[in-house]
Amino acid sequence: MKYKFHYIILLLVSVCFSCSKSFLDEKPQDFISPDNYLTNEAQSKILLSGVYASLDFIGTSNENQKMFPLQLETITDDVYDSQPWHNTTEWARGQGNSNSPWARWKWDLDFQGISRANVFIDGMAKASFASPDKNRYIAEAKFLRAWFYHDLATYYGGVPLILLPGDLSNSFPSRNSKEEIIAQVLKDLDEGIPDLPTQYTADEDRGRITKGAAMGLKARVLLYNEKWAEAAAAAKGVMDLKVYNLFPDYHGLFLEQNEAGARQEIMLQVHYTPDIMPSFIYYPIGVYPAFAPTLQFVNSYYMQNGLPITDPQSGFDPANPYMNRDPRLNASVFYPGSRYLNYIIGAPDPSVSTDSITIPSWLLNESGFRAKKNFDGTLRNIEKEGHNKYYMRYGEMLLTYAEAINESEGPQNAYEAIDQLRRRAGMKTLSEAMPALSKEQMRTVIRNERRVELAFEGVRWADIRRWKIAEQVMVDALGYDNTKLKTYPGDGLGTSPDWQYEAMVIDKRTFNAGRDYLWPIPQSEINANKNMVQNPGYN
Repeated sequence: MKYKFHYIILLLVSVCFSCSKSFLDEKPQDFISPDNYLTNEAQSKILLSGVYASLDFIGTSNENQKMFPLQLETITDDVYDSQPWHNTTEWARGQGNSNSPWARWKWDLDFQGISRANVFIDGMAKASFASPDKNRYIAEAKFLRAWFYHDLATYYGGVPLILLPGDLSNSFPSRNSKEEIIAQVLKDLDEGIPDLPTQYTADEDRGRITKGAAMGLKARVLLYNEKWAEAAAAAKGVMDLKVYNLFPDYHGLFLEQNEAGARQEIMLQVHYTPDIMPSFIYYPIGVYPAFAPTLQFVNSYYMQNGLPITDPQSGFDPANPYMNRDPRLNASVFYPGSRYLNYIIGAPDPSVSTDSITIPSWLLNESGFRAKKNFDGTLRNIEKEGHNKYYMRYGEMLLTYAEAINESEGPQNAYEAIDQLRRRAGMKTLSEAMPALSKEQMRTVIRNERRVELAFEGVRWADIRRWKIAEQVMVDALGYDNTKLKTYPGDGLGTSPDWQYEAMVIDKRTFNAGRDYLWPIPQSEINANKNMVQNPGYN
């Protein structure tokens, strides 16, 4: 589906934005209009692809939007962006407001998708053509509407619940409660799940919504809303499908060259194609000094023996902090002393050498770290990047099940899900390292496991809010003083007697618990709708 899907999207864009006098003088034969609206299956596929397109900023020329959703990790405690023109720095500093671009962009993208889904669902109910896939198409659109509404509820709380296209009787909708939004999200998913296939056989359908993806979103929604037993059951339902497995190589899972094999784990992704529609994931992590993992984040990785670095029995050596750590750290982060290859910025110059180098201090960002996850140093042209963007994967389902079952029943049945992730990573299992955890201790471990396993995958912002810990973790971001990291032995392990791992504040941050648990409603919406009420603290 990768190529065909983007052909359809490009066709939609060209239809919307290109015209000429002769075009206006003639009635187009292949254009969807009220006169020929959804009279055949081909039209339905085109319109449905338009709903899918709202999962990302498809076709945008805005470089900041191109970095979605990866760049939004910089508004969490895990990552710092030193470049304020990316419009995320302000959120981490507690300065985001109703005129901030990201508050408007995310709102507009989600409601664009909802509007398209409403038009499609309504049109399919009235469509006269026959197809065995009609119910499936409607189920896909209901999933997408549920996705967009859940995203809005997560970031903004209650929003207007609009389920009909062009409802002129409701021109100034009021905000529904978050509970009403979540109820509709679950209703859409429950109605859609029975009509979705577990897998698609046709190549052109790869990337479409499956039964597992809808069940996975239901598990996520229930988890985020502390419906523990129901969330555990939903996640277990995904596991019991026996459709998904962990891709054996954690680092390789996030490389474009492995996308075909990664299908066994990826449950929802937006497809991109080199040249035709590159994803630009490389922008923030490989070109700009815009994605600096924090020291607090790096320190959250346990040792390979399964113990946190704060445990006296872990064997952690502050003088050699990257020895014997959770292998996912080396798979996700370039730290001082890592081997580094980045042809695009000439490190090293590919015309001179294709061998990796020990990462120099000028490449270590302000924190002393760079992102390695999703990074391919052999890329020579950003336009050639076709890395898909992953939105949901089986690893998350294991974590969802572990958290939900621990909260609903206790820790005894949570171990195996975490053990699977650790076996894949190549570290000691939780069952071996910490065999007798209490519910509270298990909760701490699971939360940390989510942080490192799902690093840079767009869930941290929601996690620290649903756990009500944002005011504890959104403190000043720390990194290394790079002037103390001048000598590099080149072993790639981060060891040197000459280095001084001295922490320093790289970003002053604040968090207002009475305001910052939600984003503001965009000011343009407040101005346009007399019934729209702003979130607390943003007036």
